[in-house]
Amino acid sequence: MNFKKVEELLDKRRINLPSPPALAIRLLESVREEDYKRLAETIRLDPALAARVLGLANSQLYRTGATEITSIETALSLLGTDVIKNMALSFAVAHSFPRKGRSYGFDLERFWKRAVTNAVSARLLAQRISLEDDHLFTAGLLMDLGVLLLHLILEEEYARVFDEKEVSEKPLWEVEQALLGFTHAEAGAYLFRRWHLPEHIIQDVCFHHRWEEAPEEFREHARLLSMAALLGGIYFSEKKTVKYNRALREIPKFLGISGEDTEALIDQVARECQEIFSFFDLPVENIPPYSELVEEAHQELERLSLNCALILRQLKEEKARAEELAHRLREANERLRLLSILDGLTELYNHRYFQERLREEFERARRYRRSISLIMLDIDHFKKINDTYGHLAGDFILRGLSRLIRENIRKSDIPARYGGEEFAIILPETDLRGASVLGERLREKVAQEPFYFEEHAIRVTISVGVASCFPSMNGTDPRKLLETADKALYYSKTHGRNRLTAVIVH
Repeated sequence: MNFKKVEELLDKRRINLPSPPALAIRLLESVREEDYKRLAETIRLDPALAARVLGLANSQLYRTGATEITSIETALSLLGTDVIKNMALSFAVAHSFPRKGRSYGFDLERFWKRAVTNAVSARLLAQRISLEDDHLFTAGLLMDLGVLLLHLILEEEYARVFDEKEVSEKPLWEVEQALLGFTHAEAGAYLFRRWHLPEHIIQDVCFHHRWEEAPEEFREHARLLSMAALLGGIYFSEKKTVKYNRALREIPKFLGISGEDTEALIDQVARECQEIFSFFDLPVENIPPYSELVEEAHQELERLSLNCALILRQLKEEKARAEELAHRLREANERLRLLSILDGLTELYNHRYFQERLREEFERARRYRRSISLIMLDIDHFKKINDTYGHLAGDFILRGLSRLIRENIRKSDIPARYGGEEFAIILPETDLRGASVLGERLREKVAQEPFYFEEHAIRVTISVGVASCFPSMNGTDPRKLLETADKALYYSKTHGRNRLTAVIVH
C-alpha cells in the first residue's frame, strides 16, 4: 500500500482526519487482550450500543427460544464473541461519522444503508464458502467509508468526481485515480491505519476494488468484498439491473453454486438487512427481494419473457439516472455560475458582476422613476495592517468585513468587492439619507469591535463615500454615479479617515 498521495493531499489542505472513536479503542483493547468480561462491560456502559446488541440478540436472525434476552453476557453467549466484537466495532466506527442529510448530491442515509447491505452480503458470502475469518462483516461495512471521508473533507471538489463518473460511466475508483491520484479505498485504509484497526480490515478495504493486486494472504478476502459490493449494488445503486445480471454471472463462479441458488442468496441479503438497519440506527425500510421485483415486472408484461422485463426495468433505471444526472449538471452549472460572479476571498460579488448590475439597476431606476444610491468604502491604513500582521491577517479582516456587510444590508442590495480593500454596495430604491444611515452604521460597527486574529485584537476603521441620484430627473449615467461615490470616498480618506461623505448627483 502506498499512501503518499493521500498524505500529500491532507498536508497540502492542512486537513485533520477525524479521531478514532473512544468506544472503538476500548473494544479493540478488550479483544486484543482476550478480556471478554471487559468487552461485555464496555458494551454495557454504552447505552446505545447495549440496546442494539440486545435488540440483535432478540431478532429473528439469532433468537432461538421464547425467553427474551436481557443481559449482555447472555447475548455474548448466544451470538458469540466474534459476532459481538465485529458488530460493536462497526457500530462505534459508523457512529463517529454523520448518517443523515444530503449535500452536493450525496445522500448520507442511502450511503449507510448500502454499507450495511455490503456488510450483510460479505457475511453471507463468507458462510457459503465456510470462511471463518470473523472480520469480514466489519470490512464490508467500512470498505467504502473512504467515499464519505473524501466527501466530508473535499466537498465540492469531490462532487466533481461524481459528476465525471456519471458522464464517463467509469467506475468511481478509476475516476478518483485519474482526478485525485488515489482512490477512496486507499483513503479509507489510510484512516484505519491511523486508527490502528486490525491489519486484515485495512488490507481488505484497500484492495476490495482491485483484489487481484492484493497480497496473496488477503486476496481471497478482497475478492469476497468485491462480490459483496456487487450484491449491495443490486439494492442501492443506480444500475440495479446491470448489477443483478452481473451477479448472476459472477457469483456462481465465485461460490460454485447454481443460478437458482444465487437468486436465493440475493433475496436473503434483502431479508437480513431489515434486522441490521435498526442496529445502526437507520430507518427500517421494506426492501423487496429482487426476485419479487422481477416477478412483478414479468406479470405486468404478461407473456413477455423475463429478459424483456429486465430490459424495461433497466430502461426505467437509466431514465431515472439520466434525470439525476441532469439535476446534478444543473447544480454543477449553478456552482460554476456562482464561481464566475463571486470574489473567491470575500464571497461578495466580483468587480465584473458589480459593473453589470450597476448598469441594470440604474436603468431600472430610470424606467420606474426611482432613486438609486451607491456606497463605496475602503479600509484605512490597510497596507500597514498587512505589513504589521501579515497577509493572512489582512485576508481575515477582508472576510470579516464582508460578513459584516452581508449582515447589515437588505436582500435587494448588491455588495461587491470593488478591488483590493475597497468595497461597493448598490442600493436600489434608496435615497441619500437611507444610504447614509447604512454607511454610518457600517462605519460605527467596524470601529467599535476589533477583529481577533490568532492572539491579536486588530482595530480597523473604514472611510465611506455615498452618492445618490434620480436617473429620470437628470441626464446622469452609471459612470457618473460611480465617479461621484468614489470622489466622496476620496474626500473622506483625505480629511481624517474613519468618516462618511455623502453627495447628491446632479
